[in-house]
Amino acid sequence: MPVSASNEAVRLTALHRLQLLDTPPEPAFDRLVELARTLFEVPIALISLIDADRQWFKARCGLAANETSRDLAFCNFTILHDTVFVVPDATRDPAFAGNALVTGEPHIRFYAGAPLITEPGIRLGSFCIIDTKPRQLEAADIRNLVSLAQATLSEIWLRSLLEGRSGLGSAPGSAPCAPAMSFGHRQVLAGAQIRAARGLLNWTINQLSEASQVSVNAIKRLEAGGGSLSMRTSTADKIVDTFESRGVVFTGRSASTAGVAYSGRQPRL
Repeated sequence: MPVSASNEAVRLTALHRLQLLDTPPEPAFDRLVELARTLFEVPIALISLIDADRQWFKARCGLAANETSRDLAFCNFTILHDTVFVVPDATRDPAFAGNALVTGEPHIRFYAGAPLITEPGIRLGSFCIIDTKPRQLEAADIRNLVSLAQATLSEIWLRSLLEGRSGLGSAPGSAPCAPAMSFGHRQVLAGAQIRAARGLLNWTINQLSEASQVSVNAIKRLEAGGGSLSMRTSTADKIVDTFESRGVVFTGRSASTAGVAYSGRQPRL
């Protein structure tokens, strides 16, 4: 039996809600693993999602298989942590020395994975890099790996919002989607929600900045955030008020259910 977190059922529900498993390759994710392989000079880079009994790769570079048993997955240990999980030399680690992926192809020696955290305690998988020789990971490398995991989350949010997963987005002209809770009581605002909301109105960042009186740089920082940000800020208030006054509704209480929809209301003047 694979090691699993105490909230495994909740984690799997969050993963399945996104409907990412067994989907075709997508350039946005493929570019990230290709960048990682070049940046870290490793033969293998992966975006791994941990399902009930397997790990499935949304993107892979340097590995032919598109999934493995969860029992063999290094990433299964990554999802037990909020920080980067590193195995400098798998042959010297009792937990991995006998692993078939170490004793056989692809002969893993070094592994490092940054968890894909959608909300506190919910880790869907990891962004990981693998080498066939032992190595160490410097502090700057850890920061870069975390940034790639955050970029992956941003792409996941945007994909979900635009495809309407779990009511995560509706285009103008479609049926209105009621907010899960009034804005004042919502817990998070996901960076990709802002991007998707701009898409509904066909706005540039400059247009949002002018309408909300929030600086362009601040908006860029918010949109680049990999997970979610607190609603308890005046900046978040300004952005949401600007969109809601133009008929955009922000839905969901957590990062895994966060979304946007178009209400069809006339703009408030």
